[in-house]
Amino acid sequence: MRTIEILRVRPVLTADRVTVAWGEAHPVVRRAVIAATVTAGALGTALPVSYTVRWSVAVVGAVLALAALVDVREHKLPNRLVGAALAVVFAGVLSTTTAAPLISALSGMVLAGGLMLLVRMTRGVGMGDVKMAAVIGASTGAAALVAAPLAIAIAALVAVMYGLLAHRRRLPLGPALWAGWAISLAAVAAGWLS
Repeated sequence: MRTIEILRVRPVLTADRVTVAWGEAHPVVRRAVIAATVTAGALGTALPVSYTVRWSVAVVGAVLALAALVDVREHKLPNRLVGAALAVVFAGVLSTTTAAPLISALSGMVLAGGLMLLVRMTRGVGMGDVKMAAVIGASTGAAALVAAPLAIAIAALVAVMYGLLAHRRRLPLGPALWAGWAISLAAVAAGWLS
């Protein structure tokens, strides 16, 4: 109990931030994070891409789900989790035998990150959201380049809908970004995007 009280004040390590966010989360939120990690695994295995890109996409989804959990508690995305997710994306695409996945991942990263950077300059989202959008763009772009801007558009729609329903103007964008990632990759897996 004493450790949790100390961590509640100011957790420093990313693992501590995740642990505290998990411990303070409502049971429904915990179940949503578990469902998100399972969904990430299912989406990764269903994609029509190379095996290494599949596993990297699955791991990225699980890591970004944890980042979104921290964002819900702190309204700040952890740089280390977002950076780890980016490293996983590029580990997956670099281990393929062709350059196409790498080019698509880089293009998706620039496209999605650039779109979110434009939003940051006009509406004031945080830089963590821009970084997470870039990772989402790289991850979805490795599967299908058109999925990168679609993921950001879906995230914006989810965030606006949630904000209107909850009557909130300020909300963590991490969960909406994750939802955009998942829905756009589901469209790729279903064959709707290529």
